[in-house]
Amino acid sequence: MFCSFFTTPTRYRYYALASLCLFISLPAMAQSMITLHANGTSNAAVTLHYAEPVRLAQVVSDSLKQRISTATPYWLGSSLRSTHEPETKQELINQLTLLSQQHRDDATVSDSFANTAQWLQQHIKTERLPVAIDIDKVRLKKIDNPLLKGNYQLTLANRPTSITVVGAIEKPQQLEWQPRMAAKDYLDQVTPIDIATNSYVTVIQPDGVIQQHPIAYWNNSHNDIAPGAIIYLGYQSLFHDYQGLNHGISSMLINRTL
Repeated sequence: MFCSFFTTPTRYRYYALASLCLFISLPAMAQSMITLHANGTSNAAVTLHYAEPVRLAQVVSDSLKQRISTATPYWLGSSLRSTHEPETKQELINQLTLLSQQHRDDATVSDSFANTAQWLQQHIKTERLPVAIDIDKVRLKKIDNPLLKGNYQLTLANRPTSITVVGAIEKPQQLEWQPRMAAKDYLDQVTPIDIATNSYVTVIQPDGVIQQHPIAYWNNSHNDIAPGAIIYLGYQSLFHDYQGLNHGISSMLINRTL
């Protein structure tokens, strides 16, 4: 027999008692185990076990039944992830830490590198897999409905009300999301450091898509930014080539989970 078990905050205990265990027949050893955050990562997790490899559509369908909220998940920010950290995470953090130490003569720059490293350490926990988590998409196209075997983490996100600015500012900041507000408008609310890029920023949309948005007066154009996105303001200097660092950070940011 199989039991889907989880812990629940006190105010949701009624729901937990109503659906504490889901029993199905399966062999002693499950082939797939999904750690599910059905109501966003800040809520208690549910463990789903499957006797055989399972399609993503089935997992998403089962997961929807575990949501306390009747609101539709924020599909754009929902994600399927491995259970381990990205391979290059620690190397990137070490690089930022070293840069912070090398720029101790400039406290603002040093703090920016250190705070970016700290943010990545705290917010990047697992590796995001390149699949869309949308019940309509996974049902309609086989390519969007992979067969899952092994251990995964799935988050059905709630729609956020903020965006995050990371990179060449003193420390990462959360800002209130506003419709039709462009990257340059958000950057007007923070203070870039002296070695910040000034022509483009990298925007990581909630689904992990990476975009370049213009921010200078000569190339300014509007590009929408979705709730939960990250704006990465890159580092640049006349004396150092930070191209590899900027690419490494922006690539790492796709793994952030709402």
